[in-house]
Amino acid sequence: MKYQKLLSIILSAAISAGSIFPVSVNAAVTGDIDGDGAATADDLALLQDYVLGSKELTKAQSEAADLNGDGKTDVHDVVQLRKTILSAERSLKFTAVTKRITSGYKDTLKKIDISDSGCAVTSTAELKAALSPYFEDSVINSQLETYNDAFFEKSVLLMQPVYLNPANYQKKKVVTTDTCGCSSSYAGTYTTKNVTSYLNIRKEHSASSESIGRIPPNAVIPVTYGDGQWAHVTYDGVSGYANMDYMQKVSEPAPTYEFLPDIKFDSVKYTGGKIEITASEFKASAPVGFAPAIILEAVIDRKDYYAEGTKWNVTITVSPADKYDYPLAKACLDNVGWDLQAAFNAAAGITYYGQTDDMPQDTDHSLEFYADFGFKNGKGNCYVMAAMFCEMARLLGYDAHLISGKVPLLKGGYGPHSWAEVNVNGTVYVCDPDFTNETKRNGYMITYGQSGTWKYVKDITMD
Repeated sequence: MKYQKLLSIILSAAISAGSIFPVSVNAAVTGDIDGDGAATADDLALLQDYVLGSKELTKAQSEAADLNGDGKTDVHDVVQLRKTILSAERSLKFTAVTKRITSGYKDTLKKIDISDSGCAVTSTAELKAALSPYFEDSVINSQLETYNDAFFEKSVLLMQPVYLNPANYQKKKVVTTDTCGCSSSYAGTYTTKNVTSYLNIRKEHSASSESIGRIPPNAVIPVTYGDGQWAHVTYDGVSGYANMDYMQKVSEPAPTYEFLPDIKFDSVKYTGGKIEITASEFKASAPVGFAPAIILEAVIDRKDYYAEGTKWNVTITVSPADKYDYPLAKACLDNVGWDLQAAFNAAAGITYYGQTDDMPQDTDHSLEFYADFGFKNGKGNCYVMAAMFCEMARLLGYDAHLISGKVPLLKGGYGPHSWAEVNVNGTVYVCDPDFTNETKRNGYMITYGQSGTWKYVKDITMD
């Protein structure tokens, strides 16, 4: 026992001060003791156990462990193997964890650069020190509950706090006009003013219109459209119109987002005493809210950590996600303006391209297939025009769908046709860019059965 204890002390000194031992230039083997094809921390652990007398090695393993070629397997080989591992480029096994933080972060978090502020944490004290500049105690204490002293006995935590600016992910605010002429620019949350008993909800935009409901003083009222005099309101299950002279806005509509971002570690690579991490942004799949702060974490086995007396230099490269589901539609809106009618005009303005082998007219292809064809080629048939408009309408925040059906033909009978449906405040409108393209008449925001349009027979919703 005394001998093994003494070996342990010598081994500890060798690992922490390996530079005092010479490195043989005649090393005949790589240090792959366990035969997995690479010299890793597992080989070092096996060699240390052998030198300490707790494990035996086969003849082949002993030969592989004699890194300095002196015919013996001892503490000098431990030092050499450690140097071999430190000089080798390798990928580390890790467990990725992402913590989404909605509150409890400081303004300093907004200023850090994700590419060069990662760190390796080996104790609870280091974890607290790494988080304190960026987070309040509530967040830090939550982390310490997960990563306690017992955790750090076996593991090391690679960590990177990240701030995601909500403004970079919010949908552009698009002003729309309802069929009555009221504008969404008045949308928001309102309350009553100068109301002592109640405010009437009218059936129409008129003070003489029938009262269908009442709003009490100091009530919170959601408004979707308005014209400065009358607001579209819903209160206590009653929808109608209220006089804006007796209302005041208290907040803008809640922001909506192109997508709710999340980030994950993809790889952890050791090279030249540094840790290089690649990460990628993606769209959160669960129905979660926007999280401005994220703590990226990778848990690695403690035996894989070689700091050589200093902290690992950790750098992180993040690949951003495409913010838009339909990038070609987004590029078109950037060009023509983020407006629904401008989107319709753009779709209706392409060159008509009839049914050919490379331009099918059927339901076997996706919304994206038809839209991408039009955006890329500037031509297409009714399916293409409707799909282009549908994608742009969705980016503008509208509930839009690609429809396949049929319309009457001049020669008699019916032929296949496609158009878009847009749902605005519960009313379904037809938007048919091909109708406008072919007839030069208005096909924008029309209704089924409307005079002067085609007779639409709807078969399926394609998307």
